[in-house]
Amino acid sequence: MTDKCMPYPRVCAHRGFNTVAPENTMPAFGAAVSMGAEEIEFDIWATKDGELVTAHDPNLERVSNGSGYITYHTLAQLKELDFGSRFSEKLKGLKLPTFEEILKQFAGRVIMNIHVKIWDALDDPENDIDPRYEQIAELIKKYDCEQHVYFMTTHTESLCEMRKLLPKASYCQGSQKGQGGNDLMVERAIENGFDKVQFVVWRPIKKEMIDLAHSHGIMCNVCQANDAESAKEFLRMGIDTVMTDDFHLVRESIKEFLPEK
Repeated sequence: MTDKCMPYPRVCAHRGFNTVAPENTMPAFGAAVSMGAEEIEFDIWATKDGELVTAHDPNLERVSNGSGYITYHTLAQLKELDFGSRFSEKLKGLKLPTFEEILKQFAGRVIMNIHVKIWDALDDPENDIDPRYEQIAELIKKYDCEQHVYFMTTHTESLCEMRKLLPKASYCQGSQKGQGGNDLMVERAIENGFDKVQFVVWRPIKKEMIDLAHSHGIMCNVCQANDAESAKEFLRMGIDTVMTDDFHLVRESIKEFLPEK
């Protein structure tokens, strides 16, 4: 089922099912998909040699035995690193996945919330970054999943540019930096006709914002809820997609809110 046809509310496995496997790795995505996740979320950076890989942080220290920025390493160098043992010694040697490896395995099997971190960085005018629109679009077309993905970033202009290349995909405005971040996000989504917005819990979320988005046909994500009560409260407020690190716990606790399959 495509993103625009799949019913709401939904539960999105944030960085995969990352309480059972290291975040943004193939086991984390596989665990979520095998347990019936409607959506998975992951983050995209570019390597020194222009390959697209998934990792949340710009640097390597928290999730691997490497150090420094991802963008300063080639793909071959990153593939030498261990992305498993910081989570568990039993997963020692686990490799960083590329964007293409994720698409090859899961395209069309699950909705993908793709947070393009290289686009977020374009908010800083001093950054000289290649946004890689064409490269990303070509991979989406190669794996025939345009209607099964949506792109999320804080950088409004990147969503507009990508929509020219992939008009059948969905587009999600991320929360703006600074004061009024979530309010400004909704305004930008309305102005540009985007499909979704993604609230973040470290900035104020008001029901009026959600209602305003809904009045313009815009679906609302929240990042994130890792316990039953907060997930239920967001759904009562009108949130459409709850993002969570603990996919099974949250989905089981909110079954009463979810559409019947």
